[in-house]
Parts: sequence; structure tokens; C-alpha cells
Amino acid sequence: MHTYTFHISLYDLFFFGMIFVGLTFALLLGFVKTINRGANRFLALALLTIILWMARILAIDLMPGSRLPVQFLLALGPLLYFYVLKITRPKYKFRWKDLLHFVPLITEQALLPFQQLNPVLQLLVFISIITYLYLSYKLILHFYSRQPIVMMDRSRLEFRWLRRLLAATALLWILWIGSAAVDYFGYHNQLGLQIYYPFYIFFAV
Repeated sequence: MHTYTFHISLYDLFFFGMIFVGLTFALLLGFVKTINRGANRFLALALLTIILWMARILAIDLMPGSRLPVQFLLALGPLLYFYVLKITRPKYKFRWKDLLHFVPLITEQALLPFQQLNPVLQLLVFISIITYLYLSYKLILHFYSRQPIVMMDRSRLEFRWLRRLLAATALLWILWIGSAAVDYFGYHNQLGLQIYYPFYIFFAV
């Protein structure tokens, strides 16, 4: 029988709270009937992906050596992309070939058990998310181009929050991969998870 000693910090308490709030919000997005229900389901799945990531980090922090929850970060980029796609093109129907965007998840699950390949996985996640954020931004620009001139200003105001969200998310991932690179090349992965906690907090918010 394995025994674990818990050392709960303020960060851990915050993660517990954000996991609970995020899970509640994801359930609301997924099941409450709204105009953009199809898009909100993709957003709910993206939020669930972040929640599972935080749960994994929390498990590593509280119970080193325990059986860790899986993560699906290579699904985050496609989920955000399809959310923006459904927002900008509400009539778009998800097709079977769209599932190809989620094939890299197989690679992620294969690499997870091998800790020495973690930098490779981090790089793949970064490339995936930045690529899909760029494609999402292109969808918004394409949406603008389809609007009549008289509606252009209104459309830009309507999606200003979404453009800012995509830009903020991209900036966070760039800072995160920069920190990971410093940890890997400068300190040989000796800095620990604590240096990433501020990023996790911003991602959760």
C-alpha cells in the first residue's frame, strides 16, 4: 500500500478552486441552451482540457509518484479553432474529416509516460496552439471581409474581445515556452513546477 504526504500551498488551494469553478462553467457552457450552443460546446471542451491539465499539475505537486491524470493539450488548439469557426460561421457543420485535427492526441498520449521526452511534447503543444490561434485570427479577418461596408465597424467591435483573447492566449504560450526553454537549456529541468505557477493562474483566469 502506498502512503502519500500532502503539502498544500496557496497555489494548490487556488488550483482546487479554479478546477471547481472551471468544471462548473464548462458544464454550463455544454448543456445550457443558448444561441451559440454549438460553439459553446467547443469552448466547454477547451476549458475541460485546461482543467485536466491543472488537475495533472496538482497531482504532481501533491502526490509525487502517484498515478497521474492524462492531459489533452494537443486538442486545445483545434478546440479553440472550431469555437471561433462556429462563432464566425454558425451554419458550419462538423464533419468526420475534421476529426483529423485531433489525431495528434495519439502522439501526446504515447509521449506522456516518457519524462525524458517532455521537452519534445511541450514544443509540439506550443506549435499546435500558436498555429491554431493564427488560423482562428484568420477566420475573424475572413468574417470581416464578408461583411458589408456599413456593418464593418460594428463587426470589429463585436469581435474585439475575441481578438484580444486570442492575442493574450498567444502571448501567454510564448512566455510559457520561453520559460520552459530557459529551464531546459539553462538549468537542465531543475527549476521545478513552481516557476510555471503564474502561467497556470493566468490560463485558468
